[in-house]
Amino acid sequence: MKDPQTKRIDISGGWREIFDREFVVRLDRLHIAAKRLGGGASAGARRSRRVGDGLEFADHRAYTSGDDVRFIDWPYYARMERLMVRLFHTHSESGVGILLDASGSMSPGGEGKKDKKFDYARRVTAALAYVAMGSLDCVSIRAFSGVTDELLRVGRNRVQIFEVLEFLSALPVGGETALPEAVDKFIALADRPATVIVISDLLDCDEVLADSLGRLRLAGSDVTVIHLWSPADANGPADGTLLLRQAESSEEMPITATEGLLSEYRKCWRGFVEDCRRTCLRAEAAYVGVCTDSPFEPMVLQTLRTAGVLAG
Repeated sequence: MKDPQTKRIDISGGWREIFDREFVVRLDRLHIAAKRLGGGASAGARRSRRVGDGLEFADHRAYTSGDDVRFIDWPYYARMERLMVRLFHTHSESGVGILLDASGSMSPGGEGKKDKKFDYARRVTAALAYVAMGSLDCVSIRAFSGVTDELLRVGRNRVQIFEVLEFLSALPVGGETALPEAVDKFIALADRPATVIVISDLLDCDEVLADSLGRLRLAGSDVTVIHLWSPADANGPADGTLLLRQAESSEEMPITATEGLLSEYRKCWRGFVEDCRRTCLRAEAAYVGVCTDSPFEPMVLQTLRTAGVLAG
């Protein structure tokens, strides 16, 4: 049965290859799937991973002197003879922020080259923004790198997806990651969103990732990290003599890629991914890892559920 509340978006505009007509239709389908998963949540409201004095029970903790006695779980005390305080999920209506990595490693060799990691990241960004706007959230998108610091803000109207597509299509890619600078500018916003989604390959972020995520959390934001990598990232180069070029610093190094070297590379890669996951979790940020050869729709829905944008 057709949802009477669902309005189809106009697909008559001309878009670049990354945002063709079929992609826009897929966004509409994704929005419908998100509404079904969300279970009809109230407009703009979502459950936070933080706990406070909301209405939805989250957990218990031991009572300490000074706690509000109204939150003591008296039935629990009657059964167990222990004073426990009930904790509840908070709910937020402060919007969604997306921090998009536009550094050189997101598109080795430049935009439009064989590696489509940046294209995948832009599609994910557009999908996240579209579904969030469909849930009546305000959305801000900041692209960050050593060569760009672009910011777009859109309201609670899915028709504004075309502004998002134009913004993402025009983004340059290159330079270093510059995550700390992007976080500084985000925190400085007076109306910063309560939900933040970071999209990055996390290369060259090892020394600053934990601090950047921690500062977002201290600023009051729930944080989810989408860690993107391409098959080439995970598997390494082909066999033979190669000239490796660091995408962000342009440093070069000749190597002979033997099977033994590639095996060691893949082992190191798996360790890198696990280190990123652990760093995110220690910083109280949710972690979603994905290879760019995977369909993006399931990952987008998973991310939105993890971030609390979809209720249920």
